[in-house]
Amino acid sequence: MRGISLIFRHEIAKIFKDKSLIFGFLVLPILTLALSVGLSAIRPNTVEENEYVLYFYGVNLDRIDIGEMDGKQIYVVASQEAPQTFLYSEKFHDCDVLIDLSDVAHAKIYYHENNSVSAYLKGTADTFVRELYGKLFRDTHPNITFRTMETRDISPKENTNRMIAMLLPYMLILPLTANITNFAGDTIAGDKTRGTFYQVLLTPVRPLALIMGKIFSVSLISLLSSAIYIGLDVVGSKICEKNGWEDVFGFAGVHVQVAEVAIILLYVVLLCYLFSNLGILISLFCKDVNQAQTAQMPVTLLCTMAAMMSMFRFGISPALHYLIPVYNICIVFQDILNDRADIGKMLLTAASFLVLSLVVLSITLASYKSEKVTG
Repeated sequence: MRGISLIFRHEIAKIFKDKSLIFGFLVLPILTLALSVGLSAIRPNTVEENEYVLYFYGVNLDRIDIGEMDGKQIYVVASQEAPQTFLYSEKFHDCDVLIDLSDVAHAKIYYHENNSVSAYLKGTADTFVRELYGKLFRDTHPNITFRTMETRDISPKENTNRMIAMLLPYMLILPLTANITNFAGDTIAGDKTRGTFYQVLLTPVRPLALIMGKIFSVSLISLLSSAIYIGLDVVGSKICEKNGWEDVFGFAGVHVQVAEVAIILLYVVLLCYLFSNLGILISLFCKDVNQAQTAQMPVTLLCTMAAMMSMFRFGISPALHYLIPVYNICIVFQDILNDRADIGKMLLTAASFLVLSLVVLSITLASYKSEKVTG
């Protein structure tokens, strides 16, 4: 452990001597945040509702003023557009309610549960339909009786996690692989460039401790950098949400439990460890940092493609997909955020990562003192 700690501290100190790290860690993410929030701020805001509306589909009604709430009038209005399209049009706002009476025996009420006005007006719509049902359909449908009233919450929160579930693997893997390409390339190849590699070979530190110390340092820096990027994205979402601007980050309204965050973090650590190990293995066979970074590009590209492929995944994947490196961890993230996680498939993914990591570590240790590396 002492050898690992020594190498770890040495590598961390070496990384922080690079002035470009400050730009990549802090300046660039903050500039990105400011630019994205600025673009959200200058976009035209959604016109504030100056009235609340109960839309009725399936009946002909004149526009009726039925009262006032929060200083705004409440109207009953007929809608001619099918609910499937009208609910997502610019006419239908979060505070509004849509009553679908196309099937007169089974009324449907669409509303936003997370909006207090819409949730309140849902009760008003329910009462309104029950009281006026006989008047609305007595002449046209004298033999049909009112049987059911179904309410459907169409709040965006149900779809928000799906969007984040689709984007999160890409948002995590892209910065992780990019950072590891930069940091891992400097571990061994950087020592060769600076002429300190052979001094390291002669140190009393065991190869396992040396390799693990380098892996842990690269993993920590990469995790920290990715955490800063994603953390600032979350802050940006909150800023947009608070000011009523359009959220360009996609985190506003996301509902994630602490246990889910912990599980995602565990898999990110596994992923980061494997990437770091691969990066150091590649760096062993390179003469300088530029060559190492170039050699790692195919790995970065393959990992990014795996993340992008998971974005187009639909439904539940078969068990064999949870054995595909990188892709498996992407679909595990999606399963967790979509509330369909399977403990068996999660364990299968973790086991596959553990086996792959041990194989890569064994190859790295075997390669460390090979002629191709030391020559």
